[in-house]
Amino acid sequence: MGQYDFTHEFPNDFKMNLCKFLQQNGNELLAKNIKNCEIDYLDKGYAYYAGIAGDTWNKKALDFTIEGSEQCIKLLKRQENSLHEAMQFVLKPNTTGFLVRKIQYFTSDPDLEINLPNEDDENFDILSQDIHDALAKGEPTLVLDRLHTFSIKYLREACLKHDLPVDNNGERYPLHSLAGELAKYYEQNRYFESEFCQQTIKMSISIFERYSKIRNDMSYAHDNKILNNAEATYVVTIIAATLRLLRTIEEQS
Repeated sequence: MGQYDFTHEFPNDFKMNLCKFLQQNGNELLAKNIKNCEIDYLDKGYAYYAGIAGDTWNKKALDFTIEGSEQCIKLLKRQENSLHEAMQFVLKPNTTGFLVRKIQYFTSDPDLEINLPNEDDENFDILSQDIHDALAKGEPTLVLDRLHTFSIKYLREACLKHDLPVDNNGERYPLHSLAGELAKYYEQNRYFESEFCQQTIKMSISIFERYSKIRNDMSYAHDNKILNNAEATYVVTIIAATLRLLRTIEEQS
């Protein structure tokens, strides 16, 4: 192979070798966090045209994406210089001709994952996938609208199962009205062993009403000022937990 002949083949077992290199050079913590992340890359073409200065005319630039928990990503960002150098070494640029141009990060913290009721329905599957995809990217604000659609569909079908009304002269009930019909039905038929759960379902009527307001006024459903991530995460978590409780109740009935 000549001085300027490169394979332009991405190294096999890149992640494993990256972890090994970090361990051998005394950075056990960084290696441990890399092990818990997913690494992907995108070939951006010749390095010179991708903005990497120097004698790079026949080398290629790679942009890396690293996805992991919030805790892992925070540490990787703090040690990005060390990580960049290690990745560059493992790429073996004098052989492959690859250079690290940029490292981007995605947070997919388990704390942001929610468990939705599982339904044998394609529309439910699509809604659920959209919700989980947004959470995996650390974008809970994108979930507010889709979860609202999921909630209405789920509560409406639960009401229909018990022959409860879901509309008034053809005008469909809003989310909190559906929750109210279910709460009244559960109380009348003694679905709960504890007063706590019974009161929680009653309280969910006002929670769902306020959730609809957030969806209408603070989500991407309309041209709104968007709710911050911390509160959006809390809203999504509370609504999802309530839906799971309803699902458990329905399964036991």
